[in-house]
Amino acid sequence: MKSNLKVTSYLSSAIALALATASSSVLAAGFQVGEHSATGLGRANAGEGAIADTALVLTKNPAAMTMFDKITVSSQLAFIAPDVNTDYSYDTCTTKLEGPRGDKKTVETCVTSNGSENDYAPDQFVPSFAAIMPINDKVAVGFAMFSNYGTGTELSNDFDLGDIGGTTSIITVNSSFNLAYKVNDLLSVGAGYDLVVGQAEMARDTGSSVTGAFDMKGNAIGHGWNVGTLFTINDNNRLALTYRSAVDMGFEGEFTGSGIGFDPGTTTGTAEGTVDITLPAMAELAGYHKLTDTFAVHYSAMWTQWSSLEDLTATSADCDGAMFEKGTCFEKPLHYSDSIRYAVGTTAYVSESITLRMGYAYDQQAGEAVVVMPDTARHQISAGMSYAVSGTMSFDLGAAYILGEEVTFTEDSVGPKNEEFTSTATAIIVSAQMNMVF
Repeated sequence: MKSNLKVTSYLSSAIALALATASSSVLAAGFQVGEHSATGLGRANAGEGAIADTALVLTKNPAAMTMFDKITVSSQLAFIAPDVNTDYSYDTCTTKLEGPRGDKKTVETCVTSNGSENDYAPDQFVPSFAAIMPINDKVAVGFAMFSNYGTGTELSNDFDLGDIGGTTSIITVNSSFNLAYKVNDLLSVGAGYDLVVGQAEMARDTGSSVTGAFDMKGNAIGHGWNVGTLFTINDNNRLALTYRSAVDMGFEGEFTGSGIGFDPGTTTGTAEGTVDITLPAMAELAGYHKLTDTFAVHYSAMWTQWSSLEDLTATSADCDGAMFEKGTCFEKPLHYSDSIRYAVGTTAYVSESITLRMGYAYDQQAGEAVVVMPDTARHQISAGMSYAVSGTMSFDLGAAYILGEEVTFTEDSVGPKNEEFTSTATAIIVSAQMNMVF
């Protein structure tokens, strides 16, 4: 059914650019999220996998659990206030025959329109949790809940190109079960199993009863794994190398549409279908060096295998193979390249109860920008502090400002021509965390 092809093309394009954890697209390259802890946020996640100062290090490196000699629990809540703005222009063209009888020619007349969308990424709260339990001086186990990817935008009803705008939101939660072993004083290793649960919702409205509107809701479960190493050179110098596998997600749900552009071709106006997407693999090198009793430096380089997103396939029994083989609704090539995020930071141990930290990160652009996710390179400046109430309880605060570089791009809409967009994106993030030792 050709109309169903259109439905799944919008759906799959959005899902490919909108895997999320109730978070905003301006946070990291592609649709990645790194807001796992207030301590990490305060240092721009520089050296996170090697520092091991709270249980939330488990979101980065399972091997670091061997640094803990008591049961430790950490929980944090981040508030993200993004500001995404896009100016756009497009041509609306009409054609008619002009000239003398017998020698008429088709003439196209175009009118240029301009518009803007401001602050269309909603504010969000993002939680995370981790618990580490040492079994003995060699073995430790741990559990964490967090997410590694995210985006979400809500364009207003005044947006002129509703078929490529609208609402895009997906929530994913990673439940990670981990085991660590201390081989010797120099080397610790760790590994874990990741259960990823996702929920997607997307809506598009062309603003016309003829071309119609579209709404989609779906769920997915994926499985992955992670491994990590921790090299303890001495008490003041540590290195970490970690890897987290790709996760295949198949979003299954209902697609409801109306109008010639979105009608799935069923008597109920609703079709069941699946959209497949792969969350990319990640690898990270992190280092921590305490130079004096009160001052330390740390750094990270994180590689993400965005090139694994080569294409996107949507399938449904309702698709009759008009353009693809039967059962395949849509196949779309994706334009992503592997990217690296660089981060550096410092920590000042002011006293036994107060620790200050700061950091900077640069995030390379991973994919081509589109309206619902104007991906671009980003700069992050962070600061944070910790306060130890006692030997068993401490609190952390972190804050960051993220500045995305201005990006200009084109994206085809139904009807208009010569669409051009210029987007800017910034975000303010604050995070609070509590740590308990038992």
